[in-house]
Amino acid sequence: MFGSRKGCDTRRVTSATDPLRRIPYASDALDVLGECAGMAVCEMSVPAGFPGPPAHVHHGFDEAIYVLDGELLVVTGRSDARPLPAGSLVLAPRGTRHTFRNPGDRPVRVLGIWSPGSALEFMEDVGVALPASGPPDPSLIAEVYRRHNSEVVP
Repeated sequence: MFGSRKGCDTRRVTSATDPLRRIPYASDALDVLGECAGMAVCEMSVPAGFPGPPAHVHHGFDEAIYVLDGELLVVTGRSDARPLPAGSLVLAPRGTRHTFRNPGDRPVRVLGIWSPGSALEFMEDVGVALPASGPPDPSLIAEVYRRHNSEVVP
């Protein structure tokens, strides 16, 4: 059933002709496909050779990455990096150490899903702080994570 609740327009169906909110992220942008208080969904292209964010933990939101095209390397918990090919999903519930990277020579298209939707505030801040290539400024990244109830962890 379609309707609307405070903070979430459930009548909106995203289509290819709809204007999207874009959030700068590294050298590209996240296309916000839908957002409300409870969750947010974005499509993004992870640039070729992108080293990814440092290993980190979010205490205030859950995160999931679904690979649409290509392959990422992901780490969850203390596991070794493992491939995440197209059609695969990785979940990082609150408190779970995680990171990802694209060591390949072509971009990887993914869906990012966060709950609650306010996690997009974090994505806006961290997206500006992550360079397209090379490592990010550790003190800047640590400050962004701190402001959003998250932390960089070795």
